[in-house]
Amino acid sequence: MKRWAAKAPAPMREDDATWTSVFTDRIKSTDPVLFFTAEIRVTWRRADATTPANRYTAPRLARRAIEKAAEHCDVLRPEATEQDITIAVRAQLPLVADGVVVTDVHVRISVDDATRRAALHSERVRQEYRRQEERIRHDHELDELARRQVRAREAFLREEILANPATARLYGLLEGASKHWSRLGGPPTGTDLDELVREVQQWHPGQQWVTVAQLLHSFVASLTEEGRRELLTLLVDAVRAFGDEHTAHRLALIPGEVQ
Repeated sequence: MKRWAAKAPAPMREDDATWTSVFTDRIKSTDPVLFFTAEIRVTWRRADATTPANRYTAPRLARRAIEKAAEHCDVLRPEATEQDITIAVRAQLPLVADGVVVTDVHVRISVDDATRRAALHSERVRQEYRRQEERIRHDHELDELARRQVRAREAFLREEILANPATARLYGLLEGASKHWSRLGGPPTGTDLDELVREVQQWHPGQQWVTVAQLLHSFVASLTEEGRRELLTLLVDAVRAFGDEHTAHRLALIPGEVQ
């Protein structure tokens, strides 16, 4: 019976040889001041026998890929981080550069107690900040709502209830009959509507005395300080001439109050 001689295994060429680099590093997380501890094992080989290869190239290639993946990871989730980094890095294999081919990368991620405590504290601070921000935003919304309600109420009073004495009188009759008077935007219960109408109309921009006051305001603004004092003196004398000593006295005191 003829026997076949077993073939001797082919000798491994130098460019088929693989090396393993093992090292530990601190990797930045999504919070740039908090770090993971990473135990990294890199399997690599030369690209070819004729190309010189630095033994630090493979660890550097693996480290860069790991750092990029870790930038989006939370130190409070080390197990999930390890899974995400492993998947992200292995999806890029082989890593090739400077005559080196990285064929495999293993990563073990851990977080020390001090880092975990710092992360928990940072998380509490962020949560409190978000709560305060939400409260401030809510307060601003309430303030804006209150301002809109005031503007709407003021417009309703001016354009509807206080448009003329007849309208005011009609709303006055409704006041006692309506359960929702306050929600209609009417004035407080018991308000003298006739008096309120007179007051509003007195201050209406079209009233003669309001126009006079606006003209006087513009005129006084154009005067020098000395000119304003002289005008005030003339006004005091005019008021006194009309017999209102009390108002004249109050006007005479104004320069001293301003100083």
